[in-house]
Amino acid sequence: MVRRRYLVFWVITTLVALIAYPNERNKARYYFMQGSLEAANKNMESAYEYFKKAYELDPDYKDASFTYGNQRLFVRTDTLQSEAELLRSLKMMQDYVDENPKDVYATQLYGYLTTALDTLEESIRVYERTYELMPAETQLLGVLADSYMRNGHGRKAIETLNRYEGIEGKSNEVSLKKITIMMNERDTVGAIEEIETLVATNPRDPYSRILKGNLYEAIGRMDSVLQAYKEAERLAPDNGAVKMSLANYYRETGDSVMLDNMIYEALLSEEFELQDKLGILGDYLQKLLDESGDKARGDHLFSVLLEQYPHEPDVLDMSARYSAAKGDFEGAMETIGYAIDMDPTNERYWMMLMSYDLTDRKYSEAVKNYERAEEHLQPSPQLKNLYAMAASMIDDYSEGERILQGLLRDEGLENQSEQSINLKEIRDKLDYDELVWVSSLYCMLGDLYYKKGEPAKAFGEYENSLYFLDDNALTLNNYAYFLSEEGKHLEKAKMMSKRALELVENNPTYLDTYAWILYKLGNYQEALDTMNKALEIAEQQGDENEEYEKHYKEILNAVEH
Repeated sequence: MVRRRYLVFWVITTLVALIAYPNERNKARYYFMQGSLEAANKNMESAYEYFKKAYELDPDYKDASFTYGNQRLFVRTDTLQSEAELLRSLKMMQDYVDENPKDVYATQLYGYLTTALDTLEESIRVYERTYELMPAETQLLGVLADSYMRNGHGRKAIETLNRYEGIEGKSNEVSLKKITIMMNERDTVGAIEEIETLVATNPRDPYSRILKGNLYEAIGRMDSVLQAYKEAERLAPDNGAVKMSLANYYRETGDSVMLDNMIYEALLSEEFELQDKLGILGDYLQKLLDESGDKARGDHLFSVLLEQYPHEPDVLDMSARYSAAKGDFEGAMETIGYAIDMDPTNERYWMMLMSYDLTDRKYSEAVKNYERAEEHLQPSPQLKNLYAMAASMIDDYSEGERILQGLLRDEGLENQSEQSINLKEIRDKLDYDELVWVSSLYCMLGDLYYKKGEPAKAFGEYENSLYFLDDNALTLNNYAYFLSEEGKHLEKAKMMSKRALELVENNPTYLDTYAWILYKLGNYQEALDTMNKALEIAEQQGDENEEYEKHYKEILNAVEH
């Protein structure tokens, strides 16, 4: 109790002194203390101002200099982020570090920042000095080795890591650092010696065997890769990391049966959480569909996860996306419907459901699902966008226009026919994602007006779309196609269609547009060649479109006659 009373008395006396003798040094300490309190309460902007005042009042106050310099590095203004100012901030920190070389925390923070700012020799200087003074702080050897390695002193880095191992013992992490350095220096023999020593030191550790297999894969000794992974599997038959290492090996060697077996076992592993398993299966399914399209293999493995987690919304979510990727939109809609029943406030599920409706041309269902979603949540602009698309497809133009104009109003834009706006002033304030968004809204309005039978208004909206994003491939394609349908400005249409194909190669719809414009210009043979390419790619992608066949027949007829 006595000590506590003396402590309270000391704090009060100190505060009174600060108030009674408001010289610059005491003021600086007061501001520093206030900044520390603000920082503790996570009021970082206020803390920054206090630290700045403390430093400006007393630049020799090293605690304030260090803290203000550190905070100054992270103030995102062009002025403070110039190279000269960044180095000035670092210099403020250096004074404290040099005066307090035994402050390990400050040394590591300062060393980290010097490394980030590419002043690697400085990080080496302070790490070496502090370790000499504080040899018990072995973690300094690790960061010192990193600085050596970054500065091109590979041998010094390895020597430093050897010193660390001499104190703390061998570990996978340190050996991996050493092997990485050796491989960068093309010292394959040294890398192999290091991994063999690690394995001998940790004979029951499966992870050192995985590391061994990874090294042998990097140097192309595939027979040794499998042997290392098999040794790891014998040591830990249920280890998920071992299963994935073997799975990657079988994928690389083209053994699809063993690959599936390993993925199957990984999905059953208790070492992996649900999210891990979703990542494993998602990666597998994506590669499977991209490379072979073997749906039966994917269906079998997905059933493993569904049996383990039959009522998990995240599993249902992936199941729906997998069904859609296979072209089974009925299955996708049914599955995501179950997820919605479990979590009707999850807007992403509603967006997926409406996207499947639209892709499967169930436009009325998409409208109904939007109305259902409104009962559970406040629709985002993206969900409204899908609704506008669906409304337009069922010829409810007024509703589609209402939604799209409302979304444009939210961006400060109005219908051009109703109000003259300074588009440049608005455009210059938007970032890239916002430009893409506004351009897409104008493109949708253009599509709506053309479908409605108002081509002049449609072309005006396409111009707006391209004003906000001149490389909007969809706008370029649609504008070009509808110009050709109207028989107007065909050279301009050709130029826009060609640009769309440069932006998105091998798109059968865009190729069809270009072929049709060439046909309208009388370039029949080039049109036929382009149309043949469009049909070939459409067949590969499973893109069935009656319009392609219609255009092909008209172009072919023109060539033959």
